[in-house]
Amino acid sequence: MRVQSTALFQGYRTRPAAPPSRLPARDRGRWQNRLFWRLGVSSADLYRAQFLAATWKVDSSVVLLAEGVVAPERYRDALASTGGFAASVPMESLRLTGAAGRVPPRHWLEARAPLPVRGEGVSGALNVEAMPAHVIDSLAHALGKRRAQVALLTRQNLIDLIIRHRGQALLRAATWRLRRLRPDQSAADGVALWQMLCLLAFTGLVTGAALISFRDTMTLLSAALSLVFLVTVLLRLIAAVQLAGRTWLLGRRPGPPSIADADLPRYTILVPLFREADVLPQLVANLRALDYPATKLDIKLILESVDKETIAAARAMDLPGTFDIIVVPDGRPRTKPKACNFALEFATGDFAVIYDAEDRPEPDQLRKAVEAFAQAPTEVVCLQAKLNFDNATENWLAKQFTIEYTSLFWGILPALDMLRLPIPLGGTSNHFRIEVLRELGAWDAFNVTEDADLGMRIYRAGYRCKVLDSTTWEEAACQPGNWLRQRTRWLKGWMQTYAVHMRQPERLRAELGLGGFWAFQGLFAAVVISTLAHPLFYILLAYDSVHGGFMRQAESVLGLHFWAIATFNLIAGYGAAIVLGVVSLRARGVANLLPQILLIPVYWLCISVAAYRALYQLVADPFYWEKTQHGVSNVPRKTA
Repeated sequence: MRVQSTALFQGYRTRPAAPPSRLPARDRGRWQNRLFWRLGVSSADLYRAQFLAATWKVDSSVVLLAEGVVAPERYRDALASTGGFAASVPMESLRLTGAAGRVPPRHWLEARAPLPVRGEGVSGALNVEAMPAHVIDSLAHALGKRRAQVALLTRQNLIDLIIRHRGQALLRAATWRLRRLRPDQSAADGVALWQMLCLLAFTGLVTGAALISFRDTMTLLSAALSLVFLVTVLLRLIAAVQLAGRTWLLGRRPGPPSIADADLPRYTILVPLFREADVLPQLVANLRALDYPATKLDIKLILESVDKETIAAARAMDLPGTFDIIVVPDGRPRTKPKACNFALEFATGDFAVIYDAEDRPEPDQLRKAVEAFAQAPTEVVCLQAKLNFDNATENWLAKQFTIEYTSLFWGILPALDMLRLPIPLGGTSNHFRIEVLRELGAWDAFNVTEDADLGMRIYRAGYRCKVLDSTTWEEAACQPGNWLRQRTRWLKGWMQTYAVHMRQPERLRAELGLGGFWAFQGLFAAVVISTLAHPLFYILLAYDSVHGGFMRQAESVLGLHFWAIATFNLIAGYGAAIVLGVVSLRARGVANLLPQILLIPVYWLCISVAAYRALYQLVADPFYWEKTQHGVSNVPRKTA
């Protein structure tokens, strides 16, 4: 990859080995030390940086920037002053030239050579964070007097410049990439016409039949639904049985790290944020607590251009050089997956992970992920860490939410992993091989549960996801309104995902295999249908009780008893959920929540309210992203 630079810089490659220093190793070390002492770096910080530099096999200047000892802006200004580069360059005056529009932004951020940038008195630029200080000094001497035309930029300066000049083009790509790559797998076009016609025909058929014989219609419908629910019941029971032997189900805990720090891959962390100014300090503290070489981290705080408060808060923070602020231009749909797609263009890691604003991953999670990827076959391209809550006992909703999450991440997902079936990803702590993520078109900007959808697309493409034995702690949305908005979005997204992947059922069956196809039905169809149908059983119970038909002997020609089927559905559904909940809570060591399991039926009715709200939104505003408010729990959160 070459950047067609200005004539001043012809011949420099964008990603070569660093140019040789003009100084011997001992002298350039002394030169750099003097530079950092002038910047106020203490001897202790400098010695620590030199120790880490030797361990991580990088330059000490890179360590000082990554660890936040030296601010990138002060470093840039000091190099400009000592090297005789262009001084006091107004960043707004700079513009990209040459082949800038054809070079992926991530290559610009890694370029260790002059870049095609022009401005007032400027004929080129250098990214000071892409190379050690002594290399920049060598370039200054090689350029001679021409260095006065060269602007020094921090990586953040360069990102802002690229977004200012290419933001709209990058936004279009982030929005429509999957639609152009695989239109059949994008939610952009909504529900297919044949699906809508079938749904209308089915609704009309059921309505007409109910007018003729309400009871027989409900009996037959319940019997049909029982077949779908049976898949979910079986999956829960399998998960409960396998979880009883959780030592091998959840995976062996790794021993001492087998990959040296210097050999660890570069890791991109994507953190989409919207109206999260209040939780930023805690988020930064949690990410800085990760046990991973700072020089190997590439952290992107992804903000929306309309969110002035969070942008101001982020820019006001004294962020280490590992953090970049990506401001996404405004455009529809305003969704998390679109923002992540936009930021992915700037990602320089070999692997990527998504965290939410309130996340507190276990410090060794990235190391565990690298070890797991190294041991897994190449077809494994995604790892899903387990999720749970800091405020698990804050109130009744938090307790039920915790039971639900524990059953999912300690039971169902590991069971799907063991059975080599598709895994619907959670919205955070998904770890990816980044090149495969790009190959798949990344996230669907129009799907409001882009995580679950991506899990299906990964499997359809011939790859696999596995469960990572590491936990990310979150804040449960346990305020009624906050919980309802979040659950509405989740269920709307699952409805979207089911409709999208069922556009071509035969192709889906071929790509997922028979087992994967039925697992998909049991996960998505059963969840959506059961949340919508659940309150109907209680309505029919009330109807029969009022009209004297409760548990009455069947008189229809079908020879079926509605209440026998309904009772089976309720007992099997509740029973499997309760068994899995008990086993999961015991496995996780939170048996104090066991009495709450008896209230699962009430919680499911709350979910049904969200389901009908989701169904309405799917028709009225399918791409609307209802935001979950973070940082509102009354339980003080831990910092990693």
